[in-house]
Amino acid sequence: MKKFYVTSVALLLGLLLSSSASAEAERRPRIEKASTASLVEQASERRDKEIEVKVQNDGERILVYVTFVVPVRPQQAWSVLTDFENIPNFISGVQTSKVTGGVGNNLQVSQRAVTQFGLFTFSFDSIREVNLSPFNKIQERMLSGNMQKMEETTILLPEGDQTRIVYQADIVPGLWILRFAGQFFIENEAREQFQQIKNEMIRRSRVFASPR
Repeated sequence: MKKFYVTSVALLLGLLLSSSASAEAERRPRIEKASTASLVEQASERRDKEIEVKVQNDGERILVYVTFVVPVRPQQAWSVLTDFENIPNFISGVQTSKVTGGVGNNLQVSQRAVTQFGLFTFSFDSIREVNLSPFNKIQERMLSGNMQKMEETTILLPEGDQTRIVYQADIVPGLWILRFAGQFFIENEAREQFQQIKNEMIRRSRVFASPR
């Protein structure tokens, strides 16, 4: 089972990461969170259509960076990224997802997700504040849950008839989970799950384009 979603990626990555540092993480320099401008600059340097994933761990916090291009317009990509109520219908790792409050572009979302590693299954509940800047940016912050901190930013960048998705998560884990899960495993998990999101965006765009 390999599961999670753009608005739930940090949520499930937190289940795959330990709050204690690995030997590799201890050798890394201190990580500074990238600004929005920096994220856009990094994305502009990458024009491949594959899903690129980077995970960094300084022993106290984990930064996750993802970028990929999807052959749909920003409005179509946005409709998938913000479809909070229907996430469980197309992302198997998310069991429940509900908008529980908020007005307009400021929402409160409650989710439960499940992931499995070997013989172990873990669940994670979170309540998050979501701030939407339509067709451009989604910012999320965990209000309560199993981690000490979880902040996510998703940026949509138009590239002709396509859209580049740039995602960054800033996580401070609060659980001992799967200490032996290495960085390579985590990156592969993230890449596979973002592929699910990309597939849903493409599927919906084809349905929209099909003659009635």
